[in-house]
Amino acid sequence: MNPAIVRAARASVLAAVAVTTALAATAEAATPGQAVAGPGWNLIDAAQTTSLAPGTYSIQFDSTAARTKLTPYLKLAAANTQKLTPGVKFTVSTTIQKRVTTGCQKFRTIVVSLEYQPLGKKGFSKANNCYNTLDHGLWSGYIRVDTWWFTPKFFSTTASTNTYRIRNGITHEFGHAIGLGHPNKDLNHDGKVADKECPLNKDKTRPLMCSPNGGAVTSKGAGNYTPLDIPGLKALVANYQYR
Repeated sequence: MNPAIVRAARASVLAAVAVTTALAATAEAATPGQAVAGPGWNLIDAAQTTSLAPGTYSIQFDSTAARTKLTPYLKLAAANTQKLTPGVKFTVSTTIQKRVTTGCQKFRTIVVSLEYQPLGKKGFSKANNCYNTLDHGLWSGYIRVDTWWFTPKFFSTTASTNTYRIRNGITHEFGHAIGLGHPNKDLNHDGKVADKECPLNKDKTRPLMCSPNGGAVTSKGAGNYTPLDIPGLKALVANYQYR
């Protein structure tokens, strides 16, 4: 039996978030000693993908169109992630690898596709991952980017802002594909966890993984994890020792 289980998917959009039903039925809780949440970050599920196994993950594309359009954004996401995850590498390949629609992607691959409304709603993109049931390390993942993101002025009437939002959005989805969740919390204690309701960085930006549209909207900051996101990435690496 393949030692991996599909986990819950996450989706992001300009002004809303959709969370699909978990495909995994049951799983044990996080191993004692593992960090699963902190101020401004959390893992998607403490019972599923809780660590990044040392080694290399290959980012591949479902089509030539996806490869052409998304390679620059995935290179940025991979570079920004890799510098915060010592011992874990992410390489952007030119390989065309069809996304598996049932079960898990090939071991140590993250397959990226460009699709029209993958969740049936304008602007909603989706990311998903599988974990190795032997050690809860990341097994594989996929990202499905909605073509609406590349419609002129979709995120903003300002071209540069539109580009920055796309950078943030794709790195955000990449974060889901490797195990990071939304850090939204009921900060105003009204009984609801709302969009944009996340702790703020010192510069007043929301964490990149905040839903929806977190991260800095600047030429230098777009596509980068914020100070509040970084401990989550470091936890994914550190957690592996407690497998």
